[in-house]
Amino acid sequence: MSHFQVVIGLFRRFKLTVQMMLTALALAVTLSSAHAQTAEPRPQPSELRVGVHALPPYVMRDRDGSWYGLGIDLLNSVTRRLGTTYRPVEIRPEEMVAAVESGQIDMALGAVPINADDEAVIDFTLPYYSGDLGIALRIVDKLGPKIMFQLLSSPAFLYMLGLLTGPVFVIGALIWLLERRANPEQFEPRPARGVFSGFWWATVTMTTVGYGDKAPVTFLGRLLAMFWMFAALILAAITTAQLAAGLTSSLNSNFVDNIGDLSGLDVGTVSESAAAAELDLLNITSTTFNSVDEGLDALDRHDIDAFVYDRAILQWALKGYSALYLTNLQFFQQNYGLIVPQGDPSREAINIAILKTLGTEQWHLTVERYLPSDAN
Repeated sequence: MSHFQVVIGLFRRFKLTVQMMLTALALAVTLSSAHAQTAEPRPQPSELRVGVHALPPYVMRDRDGSWYGLGIDLLNSVTRRLGTTYRPVEIRPEEMVAAVESGQIDMALGAVPINADDEAVIDFTLPYYSGDLGIALRIVDKLGPKIMFQLLSSPAFLYMLGLLTGPVFVIGALIWLLERRANPEQFEPRPARGVFSGFWWATVTMTTVGYGDKAPVTFLGRLLAMFWMFAALILAAITTAQLAAGLTSSLNSNFVDNIGDLSGLDVGTVSESAAAAELDLLNITSTTFNSVDEGLDALDRHDIDAFVYDRAILQWALKGYSALYLTNLQFFQQNYGLIVPQGDPSREAINIAILKTLGTEQWHLTVERYLPSDAN
């Protein structure tokens, strides 16, 4: 073999080696690029278009046009953690899912509970708030004849009644014994009439009515009268406090203590809402209204007996109705999350931002600010 052939062979081997190395390098670059494209989420737009609708306490609009509320505070925290901004787009709740699905908006925040039907065409994020349905009633109904009879026949009230009448009878008998001889005109010597006069005087003195038709004239009688005046003030204060406590306890009870109590009542709710669907499942006939305020106005006018809707929304709305209250009964849990396009690769990052927000003390204070735990 000549030297020329050897050189040619070495050149061919070198050329083949270079081609293999270039092919491997190109394949590595291609795989790396493909991995980067699948691993990295789609970059967030510089400004998200977020659909909102005013529904306190989740979303509200201030006089200057700015938005605030429980959901808005959540949205502010999430977008800040994502390093992006958003522009609120006012849209009706029933149009939010379709608007997100069609790409008209990038995200939606509204009173649309997480549900299977909508999840089929869009995606919900993790819930940022979990609530229940609540029931609004009239205060006058809980103070009806039945409640008042229960209060007046309760052991506590009968005990306080005995605590009052016992001393009144004793003081009335004592004042008669002291006054029957020196003051027979006002405290008759005959026991039956005399003791009753003493009882009358003790009652009038205790209640501070002071008719003046009967008054002791003896030293011991007036001394007893002074003692009874001071003692009666203390007894009256104790009795008033006990009666107030009993009345408060009655106010904390409801004539609707379970779902079955709604049967036979004229129940109202918002049309085409989750509350309306749940009442329908429970076979409870309901009168529907276009808004919460319309329903509460009807309840206030005695047009309906109860109004059922999202408990958090009712708790906020009832601040404007002094004659209505929210019962302790809660049922049908509802979870609220942000609405995003189906398959949106940024959903995972949004969920992480939501979880980080919910884990802060600031979020607990935010919830307490809009929905105080001690409010009824």
